[in-house]
Amino acid sequence: MTLEFRTNFGKRVVVLGGARLATLRDWLSELNAGSLKRQEAPADALLLDFRAQGFTPGPTEANALVSALVRLCAMRFPPVAILTNPGAQYGGARMLCTLGGLRGYRAEAFRDEADAWQWLGRQLEPAVPPAGSPQASSAT
Repeated sequence: MTLEFRTNFGKRVVVLGGARLATLRDWLSELNAGSLKRQEAPADALLLDFRAQGFTPGPTEANALVSALVRLCAMRFPPVAILTNPGAQYGGARMLCTLGGLRGYRAEAFRDEADAWQWLGRQLEPAVPPAGSPQASSAT
C-alpha cells in the first residue's frame, strides 16, 4: 500500500512509500491524496519511504516536495522522517530536510527504519520542562 496510516506511540503516523512512486509527479500526487486524507484526521507525524523507488530528489524536485509537504501539513507541522538508501538518495533527502527546516517543519533523513521510528517517537513525546523552571513547578 502506498498511503497508509499507522498508530504508533498513541499517535497517528502517515506512511508514504511504495514501488510505484518513482517520479516527482507520483510523489506530488500521493502527497495531494494525503492532504485530502489529512482533512479527515490530522497526522501527528509523517514517514516518507524513498527506498523502494530509487527516487532521488534533485533541487527542483526537493523544492516541489517541500512545497507539497507544507500544503499537506497546513499550519501544523508534524515531524517528517525520510527513509532512504545510502548514497545520493540520502543526500537528496538531507537537502529536503534543510529546505523543510527553512519552511518551518522538522525533518530528518534515515537509512535505517528502526532509527526513523525511534526519532519519530522522540519527536512525539510530550515536552518536559527543565527542572526548576516555572512550568515544571506548576506541573507538580
